[in-house]
Amino acid sequence: MPGALVVAVLAFALVSLDSGDDDDVEPVLIEAAGPTFATIGEMAAAADLVVEATVIADDDGRTLTDPANPDAGLRTRLYQLAVDDVLVGETGDAVLVEQEHQLLDGTPIIVNGLTPHSIGDSGLWFLVVGDSEEFPFTAVINEQGRVLVDTDGTVDTDLLPDGSPLDQLRAATLGR
Repeated sequence: MPGALVVAVLAFALVSLDSGDDDDVEPVLIEAAGPTFATIGEMAAAADLVVEATVIADDDGRTLTDPANPDAGLRTRLYQLAVDDVLVGETGDAVLVEQEHQLLDGTPIIVNGLTPHSIGDSGLWFLVVGDSEEFPFTAVINEQGRVLVDTDGTVDTDLLPDGSPLDQLRAATLGR
């Protein structure tokens, strides 16, 4: 699943690398094919891991290039999540989440509308777990898979009514 996203992003990067070198570059919006879900339950069933957590740190990730053209590729960013609760799967107190960050020329990217994580973000992350050298970290299952909690304790997701409380998201994740 994440491999298909990387291939789509690499193909886009190949076309985009010759864009300008402006210092105030707006993020490039990238559309990549991937799963979408009609319910929280469907998304939870497809995820390897669902955690309630807070982003506590970030760092440079990997550089991924096209083997046929090493000048085409992207860089990722790693986000450390402090885990408060595990709703699906098993993990320790922290999880590293990898997210596409920028093209090789430094142009920021946003894939399928999923903006970069920020330190302090709290919510539920629906994750796929990497199990190989090509995919050694976890990643958000898709653009629906990071559901942040607002200051008033509500969540914003297209899979629940506007203003739904966090408890409703937890219950939907657990199939209740």
